[in-house]
Amino acid sequence: MRYLAGLALLVSGSAWGGPIASQYSAGYDGVRWGLPLADLVGMLPQGEHHFSTAPGERVYIVGSDEAILGVPRSGTTTQYHLGKSGGVEEIALSVPYERRDELLGALISQFGSYARRYEVGTSIHYDWRRDQNVAIAVRISKDSRYGIAEFWMVHYVDPSSKQ
Repeated sequence: MRYLAGLALLVSGSAWGGPIASQYSAGYDGVRWGLPLADLVGMLPQGEHHFSTAPGERVYIVGSDEAILGVPRSGTTTQYHLGKSGGVEEIALSVPYERRDELLGALISQFGSYARRYEVGTSIHYDWRRDQNVAIAVRISKDSRYGIAEFWMVHYVDPSSKQ
């Protein structure tokens, strides 16, 4: 009987997402994953359009002062990267460089330790394990003279879905 109860607990835990999916599986700040560009512009008309290396070759950037997990972001931006289908698949929040350690601390406190730290070119990456269809990461530049710090949310689209 204890075996069945333990198995039921294990299965029910894997059926629901962890803290990352609970927080970001629907999107971020009212912008749902897969939201088409026209709808995004309608919600946030003050943004700027740019070409991007995202699969949809487009990013929409909006000024934002809203804190993330208690970390102030005054005078920063939020980037909405579009996928091949034309919908939002990645969201990146810039954070003042001098708050990078505060951001990492808040994320570790909320979601546990990152799974991987690695360097690519001029940046250091911190990746958390994917939780259902969502992953989070932090990218920080190594050079503090022109410091960049960003918090990324990525939505993985099921290839069999019509999204």
